Amino acid sequence: SCHQYIGKAGSPAFLKAVEMMKNRTKIEALNQVLHTLELGLNDLVEEAARFQK
Repeated sequence: SCHQYIGKAGSPAFLKAVEMMKNRTKIEALNQVLHTLELGLNDLVEEAARFQK
C-alpha cells in the first residue's frame, strides 16, 4: 500500500496523519470561503461606486 509510512490504523503516526489531513481540508475550505467573500466585497464596492456617480 502507498500509505504504509503512516503506520497501522490507530497508531500515533496514523492518527497524526489523519489529523493533518483533516486540518488541511479545513484550511482549504476556509480559503475558499475567504475567496468568495473577497469576490462579494469587490462586487459590492463596484455597485456602490456605480450608484455614487
